[in-house]
Amino acid sequence: MAEPNNDPLQAGFPLLNKRALTTVAGVTVLVWVTAAMTGSKIVLVGVGILTAALAGLLFWAWRQAQKQQKMMQLLQQAQGSPEARQAALAQLALQDPKGADAIGQIAKAQIEAQESPDKALETLQGIDLSKVPGEAADQVRTFRAQLLLLKNRTREARDLADQINVPATGPKPSRAMMAAVVAEAYARTGKTEVALALLEEWKVNDPELEQMKPMLLYASVFANFAAGKKERAKKDMKALMEMDMNLLGRFVQPGPGIHIELRQIAGEVLQSHPDMRKMARSQQNMAHKRMR
Repeated sequence: MAEPNNDPLQAGFPLLNKRALTTVAGVTVLVWVTAAMTGSKIVLVGVGILTAALAGLLFWAWRQAQKQQKMMQLLQQAQGSPEARQAALAQLALQDPKGADAIGQIAKAQIEAQESPDKALETLQGIDLSKVPGEAADQVRTFRAQLLLLKNRTREARDLADQINVPATGPKPSRAMMAAVVAEAYARTGKTEVALALLEEWKVNDPELEQMKPMLLYASVFANFAAGKKERAKKDMKALMEMDMNLLGRFVQPGPGIHIELRQIAGEVLQSHPDMRKMARSQQNMAHKRMR
């Protein structure tokens, strides 16, 4: 099974940046100057209250950013080996023994998904989305839907997709990831035209979307096949195979959930790979030797 290729932690909790802080500071100064020019104590008090609220919000955002950085470092450490993943999970358990921290639980699911999508799903289902900022909550839903799609639990993925709002602004990879998951869920549950329309905005060869390319191609395969555009679906599969032939494993793995004709097309595409042809020739030669 292909591993999820996204990072909802980073996408859902963007770090504060100097440009944003400079803009906020400039607007705040401008508001104070305007308030001072009015000479009204009521206006000054009102601006003071708003400034205090803004300071509190920025402090909360800073704390979230600090927490995110620590989690990102932990995720990077967990990439090395199964032992590294176990060590990272143990560290997360120490930091958040009750599983109440949303960022920590998202990081935990990211690590678990590399070996057990079922465990990752269980972790994500335990997150109280009412305590997660709106866009981040949609990122969690997207991650859950992706794992469900990998397990061919399309109806459950569709229920989540219906709740996801793909934003019109924000980091392009994050939005493309959400669009790809929603489009695949729609394509596999009868909402084909909407899926195709969602994918029109995203170009798989866009350098900014290199990490999202497999997800976009997966969604495109399912959407084009559902629309009867089988040659286009085949072309998308070839693009996946050029990246890594193992990416086609989703379409040929045993079990229900993949249309038999789509499975056959994937098999044909795989047979055209030089390594597969080489393997087939080797098997034929061995068979001939046994017959002699």
